[in-house]
Amino acid sequence: MYIWYTRIAISGTANTGKSTLLKNFLAVWDKYTTPEKTYREVIAENDLTHSSETTTDTQWAILNFMVDEMQKHTKDSKVIYDRCPLDNLAYTLWAHGKGIKGFDKKFVDKCIAITKESMRQLDIIFLLRYDPSIPIEDDGVRETNRDFIIEIDNIFGALYEQYRQKVI
Repeated sequence: MYIWYTRIAISGTANTGKSTLLKNFLAVWDKYTTPEKTYREVIAENDLTHSSETTTDTQWAILNFMVDEMQKHTKDSKVIYDRCPLDNLAYTLWAHGKGIKGFDKKFVDKCIAITKESMRQLDIIFLLRYDPSIPIEDDGVRETNRDFIIEIDNIFGALYEQYRQKVI
């Protein structure tokens, strides 16, 4: 008997190979689709700062976009996402920990509640961890600061463990 995971997300910090894995997955598993629009387009369309320069406007726009995309698919859909609300939460928690304006407890608690509820829309998450042996690409969009990438990766590790234990 095979178990089919129909709603899959690939998560992780910058420069871990998420987009490459997604592209390779779709080349092999042609019954799967991925949303045409990505969170990167939301950032570009709205001229939002992100990663280590994130704002509450950025995180809120990305979270809403991700949740809206996930709600378009049912448990029978065969879809794979480049990132999910868990990713958004990692960056939100990082910003809160750094004391960035607007990332107060009320904002974080609201994001946690939405993330927790939205995770029910996923069957499995693949977390790609940072590998220091892989060179960091600078494409003008992604974060290239190694210290930032490592900090976010550590948050992902903790969040993923909570997700695995069904806390999130």
